[in-house]
Amino acid sequence: MNRNAFTHTTTFDAGLPGSRPNDFVVVDDTGDFIYYPSEAIMLEDLEYVGEAASIFDRAGNDFRLALEGGRNLRLGAPFGTVEFTWLRQAWKSARHREPKDHRLLRFYPATLDSLVAGIFETLTLELAKEASKSPWVVEVEGEASHVQTLKDVDLFLGKVDHLERTMVVDPFGHNYRPTRHAPHLLQAIGAHAIFYVEIEGQPRKPETPSST
Repeated sequence: MNRNAFTHTTTFDAGLPGSRPNDFVVVDDTGDFIYYPSEAIMLEDLEYVGEAASIFDRAGNDFRLALEGGRNLRLGAPFGTVEFTWLRQAWKSARHREPKDHRLLRFYPATLDSLVAGIFETLTLELAKEASKSPWVVEVEGEASHVQTLKDVDLFLGKVDHLERTMVVDPFGHNYRPTRHAPHLLQAIGAHAIFYVEIEGQPRKPETPSST
């Protein structure tokens, strides 16, 4: 799998839930979670049948890879829904194993539907290099600013000395408290990384930039 090439060169619109109904998430044989915006891109990137421990879509349908004609990979028919307990533990393990790749620390969902939706949302937000239909909102000392991607949020907050009175809202309406103080996570990636810890509160309605 040429995952680095996919992750670092492919751009797409993170969009809102349901904007890409034919996208997939692969949990590979090492436990990593990889987002693919289409079946074609996924099949081009994967290399062998056993590489994907699970492939699931936004409805939670669970797929496996199969060989077509003995040589070409294809997506097999779904054989049920992905198992909730397994998926939740796999997602939790991936977040702890590679903290630098998953800095959006949302609450762990209690249902399969919310878990699947949250994984799709988190991965698309982490990968997005272009503006989505709704911006991120960064509030510092009560003053709100709008930026386009998570990288832009990082750059914006990199200029803020103290994050105690700062809140971030993602394009899906989830609220976070940014922090540089997570010693158990920062050991592997340096003291300047910012993590976004979800906080209690009613999720906000995603904002759409004015056309005027």
